[in-house]
Amino acid sequence: MKKIFFMKTSNIIKLITCSLLVLVIMSCESFLDEQPVSEIPAANMWKTSRDAKAGVNQIYGLFRSTMRENYFYWGEFRADNMSPGAPSATNQERVIQNLLTTDHPATKWTNLYSMINQANLAIKYLPNIDMPSVAEKNDLLGQAYAMRALGYFYAVRVWGDVPLYTEPNEKYSEDIYKERTDKDYILRNVVLEDLKIAEGLMDRVKNLERKRISIAGVWAIMSDVYMWLEDYNMADQTISKIQNFKVKNNTVQFIGLEKDIATWRKVFVEELNGKASDDTPENDEYTTKELIFVIHFSMDEVGADGYSYMYQWFTGSGNRAAVLSNKFMSILHEDDKRKDYIAMNYQNGWELNKFIGGTISTTLNKTCVVAYPVYRYSDILLLQAEARVKMGKWEEALDIVKQVRDRAGLVTPTAMEFGSEEDIIDFILEERQIELVGEGRRWFDLLRTNRWRKVMEPINGMTEEGNQYFPIHYSHINENHLIKQNSFYGN
Repeated sequence: MKKIFFMKTSNIIKLITCSLLVLVIMSCESFLDEQPVSEIPAANMWKTSRDAKAGVNQIYGLFRSTMRENYFYWGEFRADNMSPGAPSATNQERVIQNLLTTDHPATKWTNLYSMINQANLAIKYLPNIDMPSVAEKNDLLGQAYAMRALGYFYAVRVWGDVPLYTEPNEKYSEDIYKERTDKDYILRNVVLEDLKIAEGLMDRVKNLERKRISIAGVWAIMSDVYMWLEDYNMADQTISKIQNFKVKNNTVQFIGLEKDIATWRKVFVEELNGKASDDTPENDEYTTKELIFVIHFSMDEVGADGYSYMYQWFTGSGNRAAVLSNKFMSILHEDDKRKDYIAMNYQNGWELNKFIGGTISTTLNKTCVVAYPVYRYSDILLLQAEARVKMGKWEEALDIVKQVRDRAGLVTPTAMEFGSEEDIIDFILEERQIELVGEGRRWFDLLRTNRWRKVMEPINGMTEEGNQYFPIHYSHINENHLIKQNSFYGN
């Protein structure tokens, strides 16, 4: 069904311009304590080492604002993992049921472009700041490039063609109004090139953070982008860099697979909760090597919900926004050791229990800090397996998948048991679906492999070309008449 809402707006240009210009420091985390007073003009701010750190920290603050809800809207709810939960959860249901309209909050890109603009400011001003450590300055600049790349990577996966800004908007001018740029151009000439620049800038000795971009995070995004571009050889090579990266005098692997299902469980219910801020990025406070990059929220950001929307939207029959679908439960094998850790049958629905760890008290709910995984090693491993299949290396691909399935207590078929390349890809994608459920990856997998029609048409009627993208919020088109709506949603 094609729907579009046009509403009267006022002062939109002023509001959007302000959102691009104002530096609002949002996080209460201690590593953000070195922050300037908000609303300082960029030209007056980017002067000192303190300014540089605060400016880059703000990129992450805006990323958290962007992803608090959209982590699920953009990457999870449109796929076949979820079914509607409580009747009151209308915004979530509209995404799940493929009833998107141009007034839905997930169709707004304001926060995402504010993050991109902040990265543009850092890229412009950081090189001219005199800092005691050149390595630290380069690392901050590398993070800015990587986060701009990640911002545009999300944008093209959600909307397709989007406006492109590689210079900061620091004052009002007609230049803030741009047409949409081809998504493939952005992927190849902005996202990938930014990541290559970041790769050369990152500090591989002192930046060992998982709550911000490290060199392993750069490679994780890069390998994902190569998979979207169908450059499987480069994806495989980039993932090998992650696997070979060592710290502590080149003796300790920084990223690795948790081999035991109990420690896998702890990644979600312990490692993602209660971590300190990154005042000392050279100290890796995580005991797991499974996490590569996470969105780390503080209590002031998630408020009384504690577990943020991972808790609020997936638990409790009265208000839960979504439950695990019958389709998903049908592929979750009874012998899979992950089953009891992923799904809990509670009040006429299978709850996503992955991040909760059983029932949770109200007191605990209000004292937990949560992070959302953006990239984990098993995610990257399964991407590598997919790349190896595309390279004709079926046995090697299944040997990689076997590592993940062994942990789950499952037998992995041999290459002889598959009739075609597509059969093996489907097998790997199903493994990704189970392993990464709730982590904002399934919908993007369906898009990347062009399986969205085949999978979703029987579920919510999604079949017409253009429906795979989100509509653009009506306010963006009202404020910028150069932008044309995604064709499926009208003009």
